[in-house]
Amino acid sequence: MENVSINLARDLPASARSAVENLLGRSLRDDEEVSIMALNPHPAPSGEARRASAERLRGALDQLALKAQDVADGEVDDAVDEAMDHIRPRRT
Repeated sequence: MENVSINLARDLPASARSAVENLLGRSLRDDEEVSIMALNPHPAPSGEARRASAERLRGALDQLALKAQDVADGEVDDAVDEAMDHIRPRRT
């Protein structure tokens, strides 16, 4: 059975397009691709696997922090606000 579906928005049935737009909180452009994936659930890692995963995450976050250390707090806030406005425009 297929676990991934990729369609152009213009090819979606009206009910499916409406459902996706409702989930995203915005209208879709006809030329946008919509991807849907169904994934099997799996238990969270425990023990050594959990510790190793946490260590990899800490390392990745440390690398990101190094890259951003010279950026002013206001610039970070502005960038986050801009990104949020782009993906979830405020309805007025």
